[in-house]
Amino acid sequence: MIESESEWFEFSCYLTAFLSASRSITFALQGYKKIEGFKEWYKAKQEIIKIDPIAKYFVEIRNESIHTGVVPIGGARYFDGKVEYRFDNNSLKLKDIVSTCRVQFIKLLEIVHDCYVTLGAEIDPQQYYTKEYFATLDLNIDDAEFEVWGWVMTSYIEEGMDEDDRWHELRGRVGECEINHLFKGYLNKVTPQPIIPDRIADFDFTDEERGWDYIPPGFESIEEYRKQFQKSNVGL
Repeated sequence: MIESESEWFEFSCYLTAFLSASRSITFALQGYKKIEGFKEWYKAKQEIIKIDPIAKYFVEIRNESIHTGVVPIGGARYFDGKVEYRFDNNSLKLKDIVSTCRVQFIKLLEIVHDCYVTLGAEIDPQQYYTKEYFATLDLNIDDAEFEVWGWVMTSYIEEGMDEDDRWHELRGRVGECEINHLFKGYLNKVTPQPIIPDRIADFDFTDEERGWDYIPPGFESIEEYRKQFQKSNVGL
């Protein structure tokens, strides 16, 4: 939306896409409803969403946009060669559309991040394939390797790898959260990471190498973004 603000039609297309996709996030989370503890966690989040005026407003304009095709842009103002669109809602005293959508996006990110924290090993391979979690199952690295590879990696043992090395190597072969760059950029945090010895951490990938260093669109630096939001404590 930021890059298309000077083109009304293009901006309106991105806006309606955002409204539709943002509503789908909570629906997608319900795919975890069979996981133990999800229902209680999700119910608590629903109660928060229900009383959030901005969240309620986004549901309303999303439904109107999807079912009637009406684009919820109430007006615009021009300054310094830039365009700033606003929603047609004076009661909530909303800022411009981009800023308001950013706030809503951050709130949704907080929910998704908390899902990774709460459900942990149930949804995140990096939290599942750890020495600590497998110990709760009365299992060990041999069981984990057999689960992933189909056999115990005796070649690693012959190479002199210890248990921590083998766990670290195994986690490099399984999936991981693919939106940690968004978590770090907008929230200044990532999903819970496995505990690894310093000797391994010293040679592990940096956040930059992992692609986690991310500057939210509309800002020149991460410092500029955090400075803008530190007063409202949103996204930090």
